[in-house]
Amino acid sequence: MDNKDLQILTYLQENGRDKISEISSKLGIPRATVFERMERLKKEGYIQKYTVDLDYEKLGYSIMAYILIAYDYKSMVSQRELCQNLCKMDNILSASIIAGDWDVIVLSVTKNMKELSDLVLGKLKGMEGIAKTLSVPVFDHMK
Repeated sequence: MDNKDLQILTYLQENGRDKISEISSKLGIPRATVFERMERLKKEGYIQKYTVDLDYEKLGYSIMAYILIAYDYKSMVSQRELCQNLCKMDNILSASIIAGDWDVIVLSVTKNMKELSDLVLGKLKGMEGIAKTLSVPVFDHMK
């Protein structure tokens, strides 16, 4: 990993859809070099996937919330299994195991407060591995 690799990775974070020729031109790195380095960075796991940053509000999801979860240590599922199960659910964008007073943090999007309530009270509260939750609505999401 050198400075050129870091330039490419930094550029791709904001402009992942650009063609290799555009990346080459803007960074001043030969096209073949950009292509070879991107392929190597993918192969070595630095680039795991290319993705889209969605505007959830335009898609009708006006409520974004972090949900803090206290893990039930008497549970038959591990924290990793709990996170994997959470990630499979509709409306859940991510789930992470964290340190501190809470064990897991989830980022969710819902169409309205009723849907958030249904997610938390109807699905999460009864889920194996969850002792309690705390929902924190997001006023403005930057990145």
